Amino acid sequence: MKKKVAIITGASEGLGKAISIKLASKKYITVLASRDKKKLQNTSSDISKVNGEYFIIPTDVTSEKNVKTLFSKASKLGKIELLINNAGVGTFNKVEEIKLKEWKKMIDVNLTGSFLCSKEAIIIMKKQKYGHILFLNSLSGKRVLPWGSGYSASKYGLKGFADTIRLELRKFNIKVTSIYPGSIDSTWWDKMNVDFPRSKMLNLDDVVDVIYNSISYKGRTVIEEVDLRQVGGDF
Repeated sequence: MKKKVAIITGASEGLGKAISIKLASKKYITVLASRDKKKLQNTSSDISKVNGEYFIIPTDVTSEKNVKTLFSKASKLGKIELLINNAGVGTFNKVEEIKLKEWKKMIDVNLTGSFLCSKEAIIIMKKQKYGHILFLNSLSGKRVLPWGSGYSASKYGLKGFADTIRLELRKFNIKVTSIYPGSIDSTWWDKMNVDFPRSKMLNLDDVVDVIYNSISYKGRTVIEEVDLRQVGGDF
């Protein structure tokens, strides 16, 4: 019997790293994808501590060639049961001060990267007649906030993409889940030039638990969407 494989994009830090460790502890072979090989090695080191299995594949999700290589290699490890589209970037600024290259990067990574990865996963999962694709979206994919025009544009697009393929894939027994968390207290914010209150953000471990629970249902049960907010609301 082939082992179950999970591909996690953006697995080098923050939520991607945390969910990779969780899945490895639950006997998935975790395929760790990110552009930063050194940080992926840090993730794999923590996976080793829970006696988990992993495979590092440095990947730029905006490159179709890279993504095809990612899935080709991953498919040799076992059954690709799960894709977590987590890779994401954000620039938060007044719309007139966002540079074109910053805008394009958000669209390319957050939206096009998820399209390319999902496309390859779907080809494999249709043949298997099962699988699960999970999108780590954001509250910005449902509700706009000031300073986040480019980020919201990419995340609203991601919602539309996920909602559409969910309808397309039902007859193939492929589940599609979108998670919409508010801001999460993780290392993702360390490189951001913003002063958001980290103490009011969601707890990383709580978000990981919700993600894992949403993929744990067997048979034909699927959680299609999950909204996660801190009790005080958005900020």
